[in-house]
Amino acid sequence: MYAEVLPAGLLRGQVVTCRGPAAYSIGLGLVARAVAVGSWLAMVDLDQFSPEALVEFDIPLHRVVGVSAGDDLANVLSAVFDGFDAVMIPASRYRGALARRIAQRIRAKGVALVVIDDNSEIRVDDTASLGDIELAGTDIRWEGIGWGAGRLLARYLTVTSTGRRSPRPLQSEMQLPPENDVYGEWSHDDQTNGVVDELIDRSPDSEELRWRLRVV
Repeated sequence: MYAEVLPAGLLRGQVVTCRGPAAYSIGLGLVARAVAVGSWLAMVDLDQFSPEALVEFDIPLHRVVGVSAGDDLANVLSAVFDGFDAVMIPASRYRGALARRIAQRIRAKGVALVVIDDNSEIRVDDTASLGDIELAGTDIRWEGIGWGAGRLLARYLTVTSTGRRSPRPLQSEMQLPPENDVYGEWSHDDQTNGVVDELIDRSPDSEELRWRLRVV
């Protein structure tokens, strides 16, 4: 499980890139523990996630907020980093000079950033050097479909972890959604219950920001 590819768990101030056709599932499994123990998750410009998918990973919906950044990504992210413990963002929005500024900001704020890259057309050098750790899924196998009947119940895959601080790649055979949550430690602040209202109130354009924030 995740403990085998991320022995220290999901750390604050860390950028983790999830790659490949199972990138979304890997990312959800990665943040599930943090949200389950009380942290808040912002999903920026990731409208394709459904509440059903979050529930399958036992992620409490009341602690997940979808954020539409539009053309004001830098300012919206600045506000999000002030109020959320973990943030997920597509790789298409995390590139170039802006990505480097984002990485510096999340380290200063102690936010865990998960970058979702399921698009093989994005050049590797666009994002590879910007993350601390990369999790890539391969050898994907599905369970649940029989001879013309049934429904998908689980996905099995090999997840490989590489990173600038890793002396060698780490691998783990996983089931997603997982049967058990074997993750590293994660700390959270119980005072974040009013984080969405505080985030909106602190924004100079609170009414404009309000429609961008919605509880999933």
